[in-house]
Amino acid sequence: MLRYIRGILAQSVLVVAGLVLFSGIGEAAGPASGNPLQAAQLLGSLPVAGSTSQIVLVVGHELSFWEKGSDGRFSMIQVSYCGYGRNGLEPEAGRVEGDGTTPVGIFPLEQAFGMADNPGTTIRYQKITPDSYWSGEPEDYNTWVETKTRSMPNSEHLADYPDAYEYAMVIGFNTNPIIVGRGAGIFLHCKRETHWYTAGCVSIPQPAMKQLLRQCRPGAWIVIVRNLEEIANLPVNA
Repeated sequence: MLRYIRGILAQSVLVVAGLVLFSGIGEAAGPASGNPLQAAQLLGSLPVAGSTSQIVLVVGHELSFWEKGSDGRFSMIQVSYCGYGRNGLEPEAGRVEGDGTTPVGIFPLEQAFGMADNPGTTIRYQKITPDSYWSGEPEDYNTWVETKTRSMPNSEHLADYPDAYEYAMVIGFNTNPIIVGRGAGIFLHCKRETHWYTAGCVSIPQPAMKQLLRQCRPGAWIVIVRNLEEIANLPVNA
């Protein structure tokens, strides 16, 4: 059985039979790492499985990365403890801005960004500048904005979070269509230095985030659920 190292600040890396383990808090194998065959079958049954070869799976506090082989089956190649919204996981249709939840659903990983230089990902990567914002303003809600002159009172100044946004990926929540007030800036990013919980994003240790970026290619998707069984009933946010 895979076991995580106890302790919020414990972050080690272990490779077992090709599976990269990034450990954090917790005591036992997670839902996917403890049931890899079931997880692989459920991922393979998703509509997006026909068009992507890579899926990031979040089941509660476990994040795993899956790659489709030449036989069409998904295999887990990376696993890590993860944090999520301070108020839990919420189906995307019921989520609203500021409720402190992470949306449950299936979403494209649309782009990557960070304070640091591109670590080697082939996903479109944008480096944060002092003028970078993720907009919460009605006119360009839930998009990246570069501005030196605009007032952005409802937006996130990305450079204010150098630990979380050293490396990050944009989770394609509320993008097609964009609905003002549903939520903006849902990311997969590095764990904060002091805590795991987030305002709605998913967080993993910095070494895990860097490794994930190096492995992900354009066209990867993320699946966020509360339990494995929920995968079978998810709508696709195409």
